[in-house]
Amino acid sequence: MASSSSKQASGSSSSGLQIKPKTMAIPFESFEVQMESPVDFASLNRNGMDMDALMAAHEMFPYFDMLNGPTYVNLVKDFWVRAEVYDLEAAKAEELEAITREPSLKGKTRKEMGLEPFRQTEIRSAVMGIPITIIEEVIAKACRVASTGRFLWNVSRNHPLLDSFKGVVLKGNSSTKLVDIDGQHMMLLKFMTECFFQKGGGSDQPSVDHKLVLYFLAAFEKINLPKYLMHHLCWAVKEGIRGKRKQIPCGRLLSEIFTQGKLLKTLRRNNLVSDKTLRIRTGKMINGKTLQNMKIIKKFSPNEKDLKESTAQTELMKDFPPIYQERNPEVLAKLIADFVKESGIILDDETPDIPDDVPLRVRGKRAKPDDGSEAAGVQTKRIRKDRSESSNPDSISASVPKRKRGKGESSTTEVVETEEEKAKKKKAFEEKYESPMFIMTLAMAKMAQEYADKMIADKKQQKLDYFAARDAKLKELGLDKCDEYFVQKIAEVRQIAGTVEQQAVEEAEEMMS
Repeated sequence: MASSSSKQASGSSSSGLQIKPKTMAIPFESFEVQMESPVDFASLNRNGMDMDALMAAHEMFPYFDMLNGPTYVNLVKDFWVRAEVYDLEAAKAEELEAITREPSLKGKTRKEMGLEPFRQTEIRSAVMGIPITIIEEVIAKACRVASTGRFLWNVSRNHPLLDSFKGVVLKGNSSTKLVDIDGQHMMLLKFMTECFFQKGGGSDQPSVDHKLVLYFLAAFEKINLPKYLMHHLCWAVKEGIRGKRKQIPCGRLLSEIFTQGKLLKTLRRNNLVSDKTLRIRTGKMINGKTLQNMKIIKKFSPNEKDLKESTAQTELMKDFPPIYQERNPEVLAKLIADFVKESGIILDDETPDIPDDVPLRVRGKRAKPDDGSEAAGVQTKRIRKDRSESSNPDSISASVPKRKRGKGESSTTEVVETEEEKAKKKKAFEEKYESPMFIMTLAMAKMAQEYADKMIADKKQQKLDYFAARDAKLKELGLDKCDEYFVQKIAEVRQIAGTVEQQAVEEAEEMMS
């Protein structure tokens, strides 16, 4: 697949369909596919974090079930490098281009210009030469979520709902940092950044728009997830075309669309489905261990029922919307053949015939190294040492080149150090450096440690006092087992019920008198 980016596929098939050219100048190998994280809600529950009520209110359990599946990295990259957004702005540009070619078309309708009517925003691309179109309806079907609910974007910093965000998420204190918010809200923020809108660097702080999404989630107000995901994908495509973003979000969602849209079935029929061609990966599971890593709990309690990352293909839907219009198998085969010829991909003729309804499974998450890696002189991590060579440090250092490991680089070589180098490192590590302007005495070190311990103890005690007072108050009201949000809602309901009851009594007294 990587070789497909080295050439610009610009040929045409006998059906008249052209192979879509690349829209992004970023090299194929430089793209980073971001895979959504599946969530083990049972593991979270077993470790003290119950998110079931929130997710049930938002009707998102089918979406999270879909996330635990394979991501076809190479197919996603091939789709992305040729992707473009066809929205209202692109439609207007299309009309201006037509008028520039033929000035007499000014003031005419799109139909009179010979253009198709603009119906909705689309992401247009191609995978292995097959033209693909993704719309919001396709995303909604792949997510198993209805395209209904709240959707707000490009809101001002003075939007009134931001006060609601402060009241619900920040507990009324605008100076509260997101690392100090309630545990459930921290998990919602985790879902938002790793299951919905994967970031591509920059600030860890959510934007104003994402703060509103977090508020909707925390306040049990259902969001229009397919619309948000479509908007996020369109934004990322435009950023990639500008050369400002090499991260590809929603890798698992795009792979599910390829599966349900029967693209994978077509590629399998043309011998283009194998571990090497697809490069199957999975997202990292969010479970009780995540709570420990986020310091929400002190110790993770594993269980034999904990979910594992899955590479099994989901069952095909019967009513999934089409993602490509061409249905003639011969035309599709011709498109794929033309693309393979232009890109130089070698067809996997040894791929066994697999029935279309059988789930696609792989043995492991790691792909095998490309053929010829050993011939190129690349050393694997496990290096067998000859007994005669192991006694001679000079021969070892000469046979294995030493180099520093760069950022993001896999450990592909084994660096063998001499005893002298190990001694130097140990000495440098144990050596203490002090500023000539300041010398730490034992008394000062003891004082600093005592002060730090006192500060930590005070913080812990303040936290305990706060929760004790809150729990006592809730117990008095009989609401000790309810969440704070429910406490506020129940108080409002009681107030309204009391008012209605009083009005009913007054009306009854008037009727009796």
